[in-house]
Amino acid sequence: MTKILQSVCLAAYRIVAATGFFDTRFGEKLFFAAYEAYKESIEARTADTLAQWVPAGTVVIDVGANIGFFTVRFARWVGQSGRVIAIEPEARNIRQLRRRIENDKIGAHVEVVEGVAAESSGTLHLVLNPHHPADHKIGASGMTVRSWTIDELWRDRQRPNVSLIKIDVQGAEIRVLRGARETILQCHPAIFVEVDDAALRAAGYSADQLFDEIESLGYSIYNTSGESAPIIRAEAATHRRTLGYADYLCRR
Repeated sequence: MTKILQSVCLAAYRIVAATGFFDTRFGEKLFFAAYEAYKESIEARTADTLAQWVPAGTVVIDVGANIGFFTVRFARWVGQSGRVIAIEPEARNIRQLRRRIENDKIGAHVEVVEGVAAESSGTLHLVLNPHHPADHKIGASGMTVRSWTIDELWRDRQRPNVSLIKIDVQGAEIRVLRGARETILQCHPAIFVEVDDAALRAAGYSADQLFDEIESLGYSIYNTSGESAPIIRAEAATHRRTLGYADYLCRR
């Protein structure tokens, strides 16, 4: 049922987006409201449970910020003395992300980094999905975008205390983690990561490889429902078949 509802929502988005309605100020506001409802009811129902891992005054790194569903929450939790670094590569998403930051009056402690996070700094290619604003991904061709490592961003900002790293990058999660090892080993942040089996396979990886990468950092992997024991991989794989992906909380 959830998969069907998701498909209906995406089909509706494609139809309305084709009219240009979302490019109007009213259409953009309606899109923000609809996207928020979609995330809260389908994709990120446990989002607010992450607040316990984000003390006020810390830094959160939002990798794959999209239009800011998590960014605005992180900004509330870190407070005026904290900071959110929101990384997003796609121009329309960046424009809407900045508009949302402005509307929520959180610009003083949210920094938008235009590009992708990966295992090395330089340039990469972004494959755009015109029918799904959250499905742009690193590929062998496409538009050229700036790439950063989280470690580089962290060092350039005087090595702040990072409490949480959120990663939702359509199969490139391992690449993000490989560019964040110093930050993770020094700060021990909680890691909130999406695992999408199809996206990982398309990028040349697997969920098991992603889990291995996370565990190599000294982390255990948990469901976001608040369970006290680490996940059993086989059970997690069965659970992901509902939508094809799932979010996990990783902590030391």
